[in-house]
Amino acid sequence: MAMRARLISILPHSTLLLVAALLYLAALQIEAPVRMSATHIGPAAWPKFILGCMALLCCYEIIKRLFASPKAPITPLPKRAEAMADEDSVPVHDAPAYTVKLFTGFALMVGFVLSAPYLGFFAATSIFLGGFAWVGGFRKPFLAVLIAVVGATTLLLMFMRIAYVSLPLGVGPFHALSTLMLRTVGAL
Repeated sequence: MAMRARLISILPHSTLLLVAALLYLAALQIEAPVRMSATHIGPAAWPKFILGCMALLCCYEIIKRLFASPKAPITPLPKRAEAMADEDSVPVHDAPAYTVKLFTGFALMVGFVLSAPYLGFFAATSIFLGGFAWVGGFRKPFLAVLIAVVGATTLLLMFMRIAYVSLPLGVGPFHALSTLMLRTVGAL
């Protein structure tokens, strides 16, 4: 019975490993018309890198779950969360509250994708990060705004200065904000 539980526990990671492999095969078809110098990697490398990392993490989890010591049984995630919950947090068994959080988080992701061309990457990402933290239960407004702005700036820097990915600039005042941020991080 223990082996059956271990095999069931690797199912999500095995599925993600298969998805990563299929997406990696698709990423091999990416043609980047941009010539990069010896010191810069092209935009076609990043999807492969991320998918490779995802595959490695899945392999690690599969191996860990298959060969973990019998003394340290694998506990299902909801039971682990319940064990870690303290009296100030929302009870783990409160399924409707988590369903609302799940769908609100999903709506934030869809809103991010739809609004990024109009708000620009920086503004849309800041709003998304702050909103996602709020939905997740983080209730310190100043710190949430600080984390959202620093997180959006870090991602902007990473995508523009390291990965050389073109990001949406937005329209109107958001275009001006994006341009200011690009100048600030030295990407323009």
